[in-house]
Amino acid sequence: MKNSLTLLFGLIVAVVLLLYMFLFTVRYDEVVVLTTFKEAIDPVYNDAGELVDAGSVKRDPRLYFRWPWPVQEVHAYPTRLQVLEDQFEEFQTADGSNLIIRAYLVWRIEDPLAFFRRLQAIERAETQLNALLRDTKGIMSRYRFDQLVNTDPSQLKLDEIEQQMRQEIRDRLASTGYGIAVEQVGIRRMVLPEDVTEDVFERMKSRRQRLAEKARAEGLAQAAAIKSEANSASKRIMAFAEQRALAIRAEGDARAAQYYDVFKQDEQFAVELRRIETLKAVLPRSTVIMPADQIVPGGGLIKPNE
Repeated sequence: MKNSLTLLFGLIVAVVLLLYMFLFTVRYDEVVVLTTFKEAIDPVYNDAGELVDAGSVKRDPRLYFRWPWPVQEVHAYPTRLQVLEDQFEEFQTADGSNLIIRAYLVWRIEDPLAFFRRLQAIERAETQLNALLRDTKGIMSRYRFDQLVNTDPSQLKLDEIEQQMRQEIRDRLASTGYGIAVEQVGIRRMVLPEDVTEDVFERMKSRRQRLAEKARAEGLAQAAAIKSEANSASKRIMAFAEQRALAIRAEGDARAAQYYDVFKQDEQFAVELRRIETLKAVLPRSTVIMPADQIVPGGGLIKPNE
């Protein structure tokens, strides 16, 4: 019984080893280049441009047959986007300021067959791309410091710089035949050297002070303009009010003159009417009885409210 179990276990191990030697798997996120005696076979297309034989490139995720090493070898490469970051590097801007820059690059394998023939390994590709990225960072030396670091987004040129870097790397890769596609190039981080930081802060402080002085000057000018306009409006209103008062006074004098002409006909009667009006104002709820011969010829009772 023990010998049977040992034999069964040995058979299972042998089958697993044979499967491992003669089969391989392509995952959904990778592409495989299967070489025969270290040589890769080109794909075959018909006259209509349709793929007849994929050659050494295996893209469909499934099991594949192969001959054991050293006849055939499996070279698997990821199809996903890969990010490469370089080291911090100091350079000088167009206006003489120093900056420490760290850039990044997003790339993928576009042509696995060309990639295998020129580079074979991911590490070699990253070495080549790192050198290209380091060379293209020189584009930033064409720009001023305020075009790289600024509180005003409209003054920044980072998008323009990143586009130029990406295009230059693509142009260089087009002539190499590496089978690599660069999707994005950008600035990961910018750091000011310690000896430059104080100068930058001083320049920023001076600029803020100039802006504050300009704002104060504009505020004083606006205040003076508002005061001047208010004074002018006040003078216009006072002049209009004086003219209106003169007109009202003249109208009142004209009406008073008419009353005076009437009262001149009987001055005593006018005086008595004035006394009655005064009593109405002083004693609004009282009844006053006065001699008739002093008020109206013929006598009678005069109530102040009547």
